Amino acid sequence: MSEIKAYTPCPPILQGQRRHIMRVDTIDERLALFRHMMEHATLTPEEPSLAADELAAAAQRCLGCRVADECRTWLSEVPSEQPLPGFCRNAEHFRDWVCRQVVTELAFLDASIRRLESADCRDD
Repeated sequence: MSEIKAYTPCPPILQGQRRHIMRVDTIDERLALFRHMMEHATLTPEEPSLAADELAAAAQRCLGCRVADECRTWLSEVPSEQPLPGFCRNAEHFRDWVCRQVVTELAFLDASIRRLESADCRDD
């Protein structure tokens, strides 16, 4: 029985270009940097306001980042109150997520205050 090999030609746009293959340890490191940057932005991947597709897209952007060394250095050197760096491909998304989280928390607090005020009125 002869061996059949499938051949898929490289699309013309990619011919002659070096393919970038990411090693597993690189993927693990990038995802660790992603999580660290999220935490720096006061977010966690478990945040209930984050949709799974948003989180996956952000992780993918981080995996495709070309400045991991700069990111690693920045995260190790800056204080926690430092704003997100301009080179981060997710900085704007993280800021949007933080704003969304703040709006959600404020709405919860407002509703809680209204319930307490309502209870106080009934007690009078």
